This record gives sequence, structure tokens and C-alpha cells, in this order.
Amino acid sequence: MSSIRDELVALDTNEFIFALRRDTGRRACEMLLLEGVAELQLYVPRQVLVELEHNLSTAEMRDARAALESARSVTWDYAPAQPERVERWQEQGARAGDAMIIAQLEAYGVHYLISENRHFLAELPALPFTVLTSEEVLRLLG
Repeated sequence: MSSIRDELVALDTNEFIFALRRDTGRRACEMLLLEGVAELQLYVPRQVLVELEHNLSTAEMRDARAALESARSVTWDYAPAQPERVERWQEQGARAGDAMIIAQLEAYGVHYLISENRHFLAELPALPFTVLTSEEVLRLLG
């Protein structure tokens, strides 16, 4: 039986922001980024990198990269999302940035997206991956 430890996992931008800024209501994000990633095989799509660079300070970016160094593995994907995939997800209701992330995860075969921002994903049919919160992932990791 497969587990989340055996599959590719992506962290949404908000996971990094909540964890690095130690958002009081998002302790699970901090625990996941600083401890739980050691058990995960991570995929970081270009769009998440773009969003992180836009939203985080230089010191926070350094902290994010340092945290990811403890992961079982990290794949950094600097390639842009395929326009036809992005367009297809936008036609289904995803916002531009979200459509790019979905397209990149789909193209790379990522099985899980960890996000606290489920509202846009809940409205989209047939996502090619499972969306979990950091709290749910920490429970799965035991």
C-alpha cells in the first residue's frame, strides 16, 4: 500500500508563508515545513517559486530553501507551465496562478498538494491530485 511518504508532494505558497511567519492559527504549517518535510519527496513548481519570491523577504526565502534541504528529496521545476494545460484549467474556473500550479502538478504527476487554501480547489472538478491541509498531512505521517 502506498503512503504519502512514497509519492510526490507539493506545498502551496501559503504553506511557506504561514510557516515562516509563524502564523498563530497555522501551527501545523510551521510543524510541517520545519519537521514533517524530512519524510516527504517534494516537488516545487515554478509558479510557487514565483509567488514565494514575490511575497517573501530575502531572509524568508533563505529560510524556505533551508527548510526544504531536510526533505527526503526536492525537485525544483523551473520550466513554465504548458499553456494548453493552463488554459484548460482556467476554462474550468481556476484563477491564473492557480491554473499554472495545477497544470505543473498535473504534468509532473504529483499526487498531493498541501494547501490551506482549499476554496478554489473545491470548486474544480476532477483535480489530478489530492488536496490536503498541513494538519491532515501531519496526521498521516503519524
